[in-house]
Amino acid sequence: MSDPIPTSKDVVAWLNGRFEERGLPYRLEHIAVLPYMNPMWMANWDVPQLADAPEREAIEEELREARWKFPQVIEEW
Repeated sequence: MSDPIPTSKDVVAWLNGRFEERGLPYRLEHIAVLPYMNPMWMANWDVPQLADAPEREAIEEELREARWKFPQVIEEW
């Protein structure tokens, strides 16, 4: 049996933990998930909540790592 597909809650929990470790003041409530799985295996989610955050470099570093770890997720709320 293969591993279950991660959910949006998994990504939010993981990113919030990473932001806390870095001392960043941001905590996510949700992420935007596309309604389909991307056939190119590019991430099917985004974090518009952080678009205007000033710590862009640190945030982008964490988002890149999260997209590698969770390229495809399903919505779960």
